[in-house]
Amino acid sequence: MRRNLQHLGCFSNISPPQPQHYNMPSSLSHHPSLDQSHHQLEEQYLYRRPQQSNRNLFCNGEDGDEFVRSLRKKMYYPEKLLVRSPLGVNTAKVIKYGLGEEDSQNRRVRLQNHHQLDEEADLSTSLNSLTLHPPKYYSLAEARGKFYYMAKDQHGCRFLQRKFAEGDGNDIETIFNEIIDYISELMVDPFANYLVQKLLEVCNDDQRMVIVCSIARKPGLIIKISCDMHGTRVVQKIVETVKRQEEISIIISALRHGGIVTLMKNVNGNHVVQRCLQYLLPHCKKFLFGAAMTHCVELATDRHGCCVLQKCIGYFEGEQKDRLVSKIASNALLLSQDPFGNYALQYVFELQLEWAVNEILKQLEGNYTELSMQKCSSNVVEKCLTLADDKHQARIIRELVTDGRLDQVMLDPYGNYVIQAALKQSKGTLHGILVEAIKVYVSSLRTNPYGKKVLSALNNSKK
Repeated sequence: MRRNLQHLGCFSNISPPQPQHYNMPSSLSHHPSLDQSHHQLEEQYLYRRPQQSNRNLFCNGEDGDEFVRSLRKKMYYPEKLLVRSPLGVNTAKVIKYGLGEEDSQNRRVRLQNHHQLDEEADLSTSLNSLTLHPPKYYSLAEARGKFYYMAKDQHGCRFLQRKFAEGDGNDIETIFNEIIDYISELMVDPFANYLVQKLLEVCNDDQRMVIVCSIARKPGLIIKISCDMHGTRVVQKIVETVKRQEEISIIISALRHGGIVTLMKNVNGNHVVQRCLQYLLPHCKKFLFGAAMTHCVELATDRHGCCVLQKCIGYFEGEQKDRLVSKIASNALLLSQDPFGNYALQYVFELQLEWAVNEILKQLEGNYTELSMQKCSSNVVEKCLTLADDKHQARIIRELVTDGRLDQVMLDPYGNYVIQAALKQSKGTLHGILVEAIKVYVSSLRTNPYGKKVLSALNNSKK
């Protein structure tokens, strides 16, 4: 290769190698017996150093022209690669390519690491290919002493559920006695919770009482289980299946002192409260009403508390219902602007209680223009225009027209829907006043996407 490059002129500045002779020491130079050895050494070491120098020149680029040095750079250009190991993808490592000599010790270390990774990969593959087969039980007698572990296993849990479905009282008693000490732990297990639910369906009254007492004995335990994604199903099943007054009293007492508001606002726990409203009325009405009244705004402005509050209004009757509705209506200005509170307010509108609607209109009066240009409250203003009587409807429309910001409302992403509702609901003289006020801004409405919607509603209202 060197000769080809030299032929092309790449080594023009390098003189051909010259033979170098090594002088023997003067004391040995004329010794007859060493003449032959002297010539052998000359032949052996002749051109050795120039050849080594040329190889270093080509491989290491210490001397020579720019072509060799650029070639060296290309040959040693690093590449970054992501290395996948049995534990996942490692960080980028720099891999160098070229003709340079590797350090033998570093190479041995890399080989050792490579063999270690191969062993780890083989171990990982063997563990992944290993299939654990759960033991099969053909009778309850064979499985005795293992019910706790079986309840947490998918196959074992199904085996025990089949025994419950068979309805043998002795088998139910046997399984119950073995798992009752761990019942609260099993309620929140991904598999065992189904076994506990099935147990609640087939157990007798005394066994159910033991289960109820086990989750009510420790303060806050029933709340903790109810807020768990698996435990909430079990507590709901308890609420559905309890029959005796004593059991109901224990559950209500545990809920009252455990933190009922926390339960109402929890993504899982709120379903337990709704189930209490469905199955335990009128026993739980008093303490749930007290919590709803005391924390009305807090619940109304919460994603899940808002749903519970609406359920409470739906299940309550008489004075309790009126007081809760009045509490919501008196906070209409705040709730109308909340992402969740506005739904509680709209729910009150749908009850079509005249006194409640008038109270809401009273709270919102003087703020309709501002509320119309907000995402949440604009829905409430539309409800007001739809459900208000003629007197209050006229007040709302006159406020929108005379406020001085009618053009802003019509060009607003939310306000334009309020104006469309006003055009649809208004009649007679009031409708004419609104139409004349809109015509002033026709030119600006035509160049705006939301204004075009108002013009379309205006044209439809004339037909």
